[in-house]
Amino acid sequence: MASTKKRPGREGGKRDLNRRETVQRLHDAAIGLFLAEGTAAVTIDQLVERAEIAKGSFYRYARDKADLVEQIMMPVGEKVIAALERCEQALHRAQRDTLAATYLALAAELSTVVAQHSPRVLLYLQEMRAPAAPERRSIHALAEELTTRAITLTNIARDHGLIRNVDARVSALTVLGAIDTILFEHLRRRRVATDNVPAVIGELVTIVLGGIRG
Repeated sequence: MASTKKRPGREGGKRDLNRRETVQRLHDAAIGLFLAEGTAAVTIDQLVERAEIAKGSFYRYARDKADLVEQIMMPVGEKVIAALERCEQALHRAQRDTLAATYLALAAELSTVVAQHSPRVLLYLQEMRAPAAPERRSIHALAEELTTRAITLTNIARDHGLIRNVDARVSALTVLGAIDTILFEHLRRRRVATDNVPAVIGELVTIVLGGIRG
């Protein structure tokens, strides 16, 4: 992945700040265009025009569109995966009476990610089901990793006797699908109020646990 850290200039200095501002402008422009037209349809010419940078400058900060999408999605992916890892560790220590609290803590962390990175989360939800394309490679990879980790969480809970003997993949896909729908309705159509998202996800956790708890 392209990185601005190796460029000359003292960290925190004027040149470093200028680079950071340019990268942010490029990312903001890309998110807006990608949401409007899709990652595959947007051209680099459109990106540099919207960001008001020279075309040569684009390649200082990204190898291509696929790399740019990966950069944009990285903050979301890192935080979501970290939250899932913490939940996995907590499940190994959980008891039946603390299972709900463990999942609700995960829901709270995910809600924070949505609040902090809502345009990126919306881009993920929009592009994850689109056909395979180089620009969507990192988004599809993140979707696959989230599915794998959700299955792992279900298997841990089941193996510890915290839930009944459910099909882990069916359960994980059901939960992920419901969360995706709720978030998309919130972020695209605004049918869920911003301050209600944590409560809605928490309610979903309660509903799911009611069905799979032993």
